[in-house]
Amino acid sequence: MKSLYETLPPVEIGGRRLVGRVLFGLLVLISILVGAIAGLLLVYTTDLPQVDALEAYRPSSITELYDDHERVIGSFALQRRVVATYDDFPPVLRDALISIEDKDFYRHSGVNFWRIVGAAYRDITSGGRLQGASTLTMQLARNLFLSPDRSFHRKVQETMLAIQIERRFTKPQIFTLYANQIALGHGAFGFEAASEFYFSKPAKKLTLEEAALLAGLPKGPTVYSPINHPDRAQKRRNLVINAMLEDGKITAAQAGDARSAPLVLHLAHDPNSLAPYFVEEIRRYLEGRYGADQVHEGGLKVYTSLDVDLQKAANQAVLDGLAAYERRHGWKGHLPNVVAAGTALDKYFSPDWDDEPEVNGYVHALVTSAGTGIATLKFGRYTTALGQADVAWTQHKLVDILKTGDLCYVKILSLGTNGAARISLEQDSGAQGALLAIDNSTGGIKAMVGGRDFNESKFDRATQALRQVGSSFKPYVYTTVIDQGASPDDTILDEPISFETPSGPYSPHNYDEKFEGIITLRRALAQSRNIPALKLANKLESKA
Repeated sequence: MKSLYETLPPVEIGGRRLVGRVLFGLLVLISILVGAIAGLLLVYTTDLPQVDALEAYRPSSITELYDDHERVIGSFALQRRVVATYDDFPPVLRDALISIEDKDFYRHSGVNFWRIVGAAYRDITSGGRLQGASTLTMQLARNLFLSPDRSFHRKVQETMLAIQIERRFTKPQIFTLYANQIALGHGAFGFEAASEFYFSKPAKKLTLEEAALLAGLPKGPTVYSPINHPDRAQKRRNLVINAMLEDGKITAAQAGDARSAPLVLHLAHDPNSLAPYFVEEIRRYLEGRYGADQVHEGGLKVYTSLDVDLQKAANQAVLDGLAAYERRHGWKGHLPNVVAAGTALDKYFSPDWDDEPEVNGYVHALVTSAGTGIATLKFGRYTTALGQADVAWTQHKLVDILKTGDLCYVKILSLGTNGAARISLEQDSGAQGALLAIDNSTGGIKAMVGGRDFNESKFDRATQALRQVGSSFKPYVYTTVIDQGASPDDTILDEPISFETPSGPYSPHNYDEKFEGIITLRRALAQSRNIPALKLANKLESKA
């Protein structure tokens, strides 16, 4: 009998051998791929940070300063962040963020593989790199532990970290970590801080269109900044609203109303601008005692003796006093001109215009046109005009002192809802002033002003412009003399003199080593003459 193999056709035997060889080759190839992937994962994950550290993670937060009525007067922070809980983020914000950034957030285990495959296909066909496929968990891993570079190595590490994070934390915990960590532009980190910065209210009170605007920022806080690029921000906001509609989070009517709503911001007022010299003094003290890291990252609450109402009055008093001084000493001119400096009128923006102007405040205004009888000016979104009568105090003609492109110093008299304003022309020739108000019963500082503008000069004239003790005491001598009936126009003899003391004769001299003879008390004080002050003090002592 013939064997079974002898009865089979030769081709059939050869075909089976070929299939066996192919299967063996595939198994070898699969083994090589598995080994290579395992090797790559081993290489890429050996230096991964431990996600267990997240259990004790405390992001840096803002240190806030309060006045004597617990009103915020300033803050310190490397990253402006207000740490919030999961419940502090309203459902409308959570829905908006998940719809635009990670639709399957509550279903995946840290990585959305189908999304990665789709993104990889799109990027390969377009010749780009792998991007646009990160889940919220992967973004959190990148922001906390990795660099922002777009490389295959970083993507693998990001994926492995995301899986570990998902194994150790719940979805609400992951969302909370992400929502407190993410950068949202203009120094704001986390959605609570961003809500307070852009809308001056906590995240719990966000409307649909406001939540959608914030949810669109993680993709590019600079590119979609509602301050610098409102058109882009509005388009991105509407894209988020459409995504929420597709996911069934909102109705068509809600989506239509939100898309048609204008982009309205209520930027938070910088608390440091109220008493910047005082806040800077507190910063130096705190850093010396607790260290810079604790002050800028520790979220401290610092209670001070300052009074907000008295500080506002002090700020106004110094500015009004300087304005009156400038007027008494006449118009000096020499205004800077933006056109001469090479800047177009429609491109210029003064730092003064960052904050919303206030009545009785002082700002620099840009002269947009100037003629023989009238000049038009702008500051921020307001426009105004000056006539010859408004500049009469300068004793110059309007056409001689204001030219197109000039930057002039003005006081705001009124602000209209239509963008119109009334102003008075003032002068900033460099004169400075300071004010320090102290509660005599406690020694607490209630108000402190160290100069005209902290942004232009950080030198604190209230605490750093030290005078000699004798010069500091002279105002008390002259005040006592005036209280006893003397007049500022009374005269005194500025001449060499000697006083007998227990240690021998004392012969004072003036700073300039000169003597002016007969001078008024007004001039003696203004020139800080030493001999007249000593003669007056000696006279008062002999009367006592």
